[in-house]
Amino acid sequence: MSGKQVVVFLGSVLILGCLQVAAATETDNKTSDFVATDEWQTIAEGQAIPRGLHVRINLQTGLKEAKLLDESERGTSLQSQPDDQNAREARDDNEPLALDYKPDIIEESIRRVKEQKKSYAELRKAYKEFQKNFRTDGELIVQLIDQFRNFSRTPLESEMRSKLDCLENLEYLLHQIDNALMFVDNGGLDDVLLPIVVNDTNPSLRVSAMRVLGSLASNNPKAQIKVFEKNFGSHLAQILTSSGNVGEISAALHAFGALLRKFPLAQQRVLSTSGTQALIKVLQSPDVELRSKAKVVTLISDLVLEKRSVLEASKDDPEASSTMAQYVLLDFESWLKTPGYCAALDTVLTKDFLLLLDQPEVVEQFATALETTEDMCTSTWSQSSGLRHALLTVRNRYANSTDEYRLEVSQILAKLCERLFNKPKHTEL
Repeated sequence: MSGKQVVVFLGSVLILGCLQVAAATETDNKTSDFVATDEWQTIAEGQAIPRGLHVRINLQTGLKEAKLLDESERGTSLQSQPDDQNAREARDDNEPLALDYKPDIIEESIRRVKEQKKSYAELRKAYKEFQKNFRTDGELIVQLIDQFRNFSRTPLESEMRSKLDCLENLEYLLHQIDNALMFVDNGGLDDVLLPIVVNDTNPSLRVSAMRVLGSLASNNPKAQIKVFEKNFGSHLAQILTSSGNVGEISAALHAFGALLRKFPLAQQRVLSTSGTQALIKVLQSPDVELRSKAKVVTLISDLVLEKRSVLEASKDDPEASSTMAQYVLLDFESWLKTPGYCAALDTVLTKDFLLLLDQPEVVEQFATALETTEDMCTSTWSQSSGLRHALLTVRNRYANSTDEYRLEVSQILAKLCERLFNKPKHTEL
């Protein structure tokens, strides 16, 4: 072998050795474990990395880099948030996660999209079903009236629950003014309420019907006029006079007050005849509970105050003369004194004052009524030793209470007693 051939052979061997070393180095880099530190390190092409690292692409070099997560970054790395629990459990904890291998994320995304499509379809179906069964308040009211018309004219026990449910729904719906007027315009007074209030003998139905009537007429002038025209005032007065049922009396008082408040024509027509006598009859009845009697005196007090406030306001408002003329016709003093209002209230408080010791709200109702009608009853009440004893007993009990409300009521009673029983006596010189 010549010297030239030897040189060529040695050069070839050297080049081949370098290539083998380079290939071995590259293979070693690909298969060697990536050891993460707190500093960014380049990830070799195809090199696997452990989970829980912060991975980025260096925008300057275009190479992938990784490092350990900082404390503030934990939970934000892609590798630290596998989406599918089953896939996570199936993998070996020691198996490194290739950067570009995320089939579990794709599968989870597809599954969620399918679920969303299914949920949307179910919502559309439910909405269509809702639209099919939806009824406006007006449609419900007409439906309930028609349902009542279809009930048997002969009272049947099997229909009782359905009738009570209808009335309960109407009581809720008719609080709104427009709903109440729709009920009236569709014959609800004639076909539903009037037959029950006037002719039905079932106490539960009568109570429910009068609650509906009270709901309908409360703060609704147009409905009040319609109720008044159907003569409900006289029918309610009859129930107050003759009924011994506590529920009926309470419901009748509610409807009676809803009809009369802020309606001077109804007050004049109803109270000047049987209305006032019915209220006094409730006060005089030994079978009526104290709370119902408190409702009676509260209604009387409210109507007296209503008249006073309108007359006071009309002095400064010439345009209110027509309204004032209606209230001027209301002669509450003669209507109340004739059937014995003053004596009846005196008797209630004298006999039942012990029951008031634990009912401060009822005491306040009676005290307000005493103040409001004091002018027309002073001659009777100021001479009543029983009334004085009752008021002072309740006042003293409340004055020693730690309850703020009872203390306020005791002060009201103290002022009332001062006016009624401690007036200065005049002597001739």
